[in-house]
Amino acid sequence: MNGISSHPRSGTGSGAANGTRTGTPENGTGLSRHKARELTLQALYQCDITGDGIHRAVVQLCEDNADGRADLDYFQKVAAGTWSRLEELDHWITLGANNWSLSRISTIDRNILRQGIYELLAEPELPVQVVIHEAIELSKRYGGDGSGAFVNGVMDNVAGRIRVTRAQIEGGIP
Repeated sequence: MNGISSHPRSGTGSGAANGTRTGTPENGTGLSRHKARELTLQALYQCDITGDGIHRAVVQLCEDNADGRADLDYFQKVAAGTWSRLEELDHWITLGANNWSLSRISTIDRNILRQGIYELLAEPELPVQVVIHEAIELSKRYGGDGSGAFVNGVMDNVAGRIRVTRAQIEGGIP
């Protein structure tokens, strides 16, 4: 895979009490959403580099990961959902990454942010801190020096903006 392998750069990460470490059940079915998020990052990265659509990458990664460790349904949902909303997600990134253009953000970090923001928008039942923590863990494993702090800052900023936008919509504030 171009630039991302299924083997993290360092250890298993800190995980969390909510079962976010690789191979640890998070959704009650024995399947790991953390692994699904890693696969999503791989698919998004591959598509971003090659210019191909998401379908081919998803099919290949599902075949390669049919061992039952990853929640493949969640992977497919997040990968396809993220890819279908790139323009919207990139807009949120530019809002949250003060004074950073998309072209200045590394491909890895940009795709971690895309999938994390997608989860914030499309999976409102997920705790915000879990989504942010997962994005930070991916950035620490696969990103460059400083990626964890950068992703944390952008995700926190975007989560706050989403919270305000939802409150305005629910409260009828224009």
